[in-house]
Amino acid sequence: MNRIERAFRLSEDELIAEYEKRFLKLFQRAFQFSKFYQTIYKKADVHLNDIKSLEDIIKLPIINRPMIQDQEDEIYNGPKWGKTKGLTSGTSGTPLTIHRHFFDVCTEHAYVRHYRTKNGFKNRQPLLSLRGVLGKSEPYYYFKPGNILYVSIPNLNKDTIKMYHDLITKFKPVAVEAFPSYLHKFCLELESAGLAMQIPCAFTSSETLLSWQRENIERTIKCKIFDWYGNAERSILLAQNEHGRYKPAPLYSINEFEKDHIITTALTHNNFPLIRYQVNDTVQVSSHDFLKNLVNPEIIKIEGRASDNIILKDGSVVGCIDHAFKGVSHLEMAQVHQYNVDQPIIIKLITKPGFSDQQEQLLISNWRRMVGYEMELSIEYCQKEDLTHLPGKKFQLIIKQDPKFIAQK
Repeated sequence: MNRIERAFRLSEDELIAEYEKRFLKLFQRAFQFSKFYQTIYKKADVHLNDIKSLEDIIKLPIINRPMIQDQEDEIYNGPKWGKTKGLTSGTSGTPLTIHRHFFDVCTEHAYVRHYRTKNGFKNRQPLLSLRGVLGKSEPYYYFKPGNILYVSIPNLNKDTIKMYHDLITKFKPVAVEAFPSYLHKFCLELESAGLAMQIPCAFTSSETLLSWQRENIERTIKCKIFDWYGNAERSILLAQNEHGRYKPAPLYSINEFEKDHIITTALTHNNFPLIRYQVNDTVQVSSHDFLKNLVNPEIIKIEGRASDNIILKDGSVVGCIDHAFKGVSHLEMAQVHQYNVDQPIIIKLITKPGFSDQQEQLLISNWRRMVGYEMELSIEYCQKEDLTHLPGKKFQLIIKQDPKFIAQK
């Protein structure tokens, strides 16, 4: 946290120099010790001495999620001790497993804690969590060491909101961490029941925070929202400051903002390097000056992460459905179809060699944890042409309308 604070105090020139130093160190280590990068740089005819400055980054090939899927061991170049496995969700229908080292995890938590401390929340103050940690089977859980109250969103509806209101009011949270759609759903239930609540700080992440959601949330629970844009790969971090502007966290990543995607280079986990990793979200910036965008971009809009959800029979809403695919290996793509609460949830899968009954059972277990046992599930194995692509839009994980009607339109 002290190192992060010092980075905030660097001048732009000092910051750029530090970015260059860390980038060159990251590249050289990956070139020398990562089998994955040795292979792709050889194919691209990139040599160690070709990369001498920050501007040389454009000489390196761009990588993406399908390229690195099932290549975790070849990418990782750290020690075996302290090595952990991280699971990303599948917002694009393609889940990913990555490796993290203990030191890299500590760095990530330091950025989180520094950001929250800077915006009014101190560690171990009462924290309410609405981030999908609990499934349908557990209504709430209090984690004493962290002073965190976890609430199960799949159980939140008009029949349970009074119980949750009383529980949370007694807990007296100083802040809430949440997916925007979950926090908005919570506020809608409070409004419908005529219940009042005040939580000073709200830290949202993992989805696009829409303006109308922000207005309703801040009005209902009388909070100040601080939104955090990042990804499970931890290759980019843009966080809202006290003025509501998104700014990159210094020395967290190198970001190249393209028209319909972002090229990211993570600087916080050298043991699992992601160098020029494509993220298929869109960040609109006012300038295309690389160095300006590195340290102080004027971010106009962040797009591409609006969440969809599944509706349960009791009226509860389950968002962030991409988390249901976490940990499922040998899965190339997936798409979820729900047209009506009385019809089965259709889970379309495109698998790769090695996908087994064990992987299917893990997937079903993930789903049951999130939606319970009242909803019928139907798994279909298919080809890419069997997935639905909405006209003029990016691939969507959740389809709410029968493709036959979409085709007619």
